[in-house]
Amino acid sequence: MDLSLSRKEKLFLLIKIVIAAAIMIYLAQKFRSINFSKIFTRENIPVMGIVFLLTGLNFMVQLKKWKSVFTDMLGELSNKKIAASFFVGVAAGSFTPGRFGEYFGRSLMIKEFPTGEVISASIVDKLANMFILVFSGLFSTIWFLSFTKTFSSKTIYSLVVLLVFLLGILLYSIFRTKAAAYVYKRIEKLRLLKKMFFHLQVLKRTNNRTVFIQLLYSFLLYGIIALQYGFLTSAFANKPLESAFFLCGILTLFVKSFIPSISFGDLGIRESASIFFISAIGLPAEVGFLSAFSIFLFNILLPSVIGLILLLTTKR
Repeated sequence: MDLSLSRKEKLFLLIKIVIAAAIMIYLAQKFRSINFSKIFTRENIPVMGIVFLLTGLNFMVQLKKWKSVFTDMLGELSNKKIAASFFVGVAAGSFTPGRFGEYFGRSLMIKEFPTGEVISASIVDKLANMFILVFSGLFSTIWFLSFTKTFSSKTIYSLVVLLVFLLGILLYSIFRTKAAAYVYKRIEKLRLLKKMFFHLQVLKRTNNRTVFIQLLYSFLLYGIIALQYGFLTSAFANKPLESAFFLCGILTLFVKSFIPSISFGDLGIRESASIFFISAIGLPAEVGFLSAFSIFLFNILLPSVIGLILLLTTKR
C-alpha cells in the first residue's frame, strides 16, 4: 500500500502549517512579553523533567486504553503493533480536519483486521475521551463562572446539582443500554447506513466492562494532562501550585475540542484559549501561552514525530 501523501494532501498540510505559523506570529506580536527561552531555562529544568515523565505516563495510559478496547472488540494484537498504530494515528491526526485522520492512521499499521473494524474500535476509544472531557469541562466552566463571580453562589450550586444529575442519568443510560451496541442496532435498521457502515458491527461486541474501562482510562488521561498544565503554569508564573491552574488546563482542552482543527496540531488555537483563561485568573498572558505551547511540544509534536518515523521506516 502506498502511504505517500497525494498532492492535495500535501497542499492541505502546507495550508495548516501556514495557518498555525500565522496564528503563532500574531500571538507573539500581540503579547510581546512572550519569551520562548523560558521553557528551557535552568530553573525550569526540574519541572520539565516532571512534565516529561508525565508525558511517558500519558503515552502508557493511551496505549493501554487502545489495547484494551482493541482486545475487547477485535482480538489480541502485539504491543508493538498497538504502539505503532497509536503513534502513527497521532501523526495522521495532526494534519487532518478534526483529527479524523487519526482513525485511519491507526489502521495503517494493522493488517490483521479490516480497516473499518479498526476505525470502529478507535471511535469507541475517542467517544470515551469526549464524554469525560465534556463533563470535566462543564464542571470547570461552573468553577470559572464562580471564580469570575458571573453568577450568585446559589445559582452555581444549582448548576452543579443539575450537572451531577445529568451525569448520573447518562452513565445509567450508557451502562443499561450498552450504548455502542444500541447505536449499531439502530444503524442496522437503516439499509443504506447498514451497507455504508458494515464494519460497525463490531460495536455489538462492546459491553459494560469495555465502557467502564475506557471511561476510567479517559479520566486518568485528562488528569495527567491537567497535572502537566498545572506544573507548567506554576513554573512559568513562579507561583505555588493552585487548583485553578489545573482547571484552566481542562478548560483549555474543553474549548479547543469544539473548535475545528484549522492548524497543524491545533497550534495557536490551544494557546489562544489558554491565554484567555490564564488571564482571567490574573496571570500574565505569557504564562498561558507558554503552558499551552509546552503541552503541544510534549503531547502532540513528540508522538507525531515518532509516528512519522514509524510510518516512513516500517516495511509495507
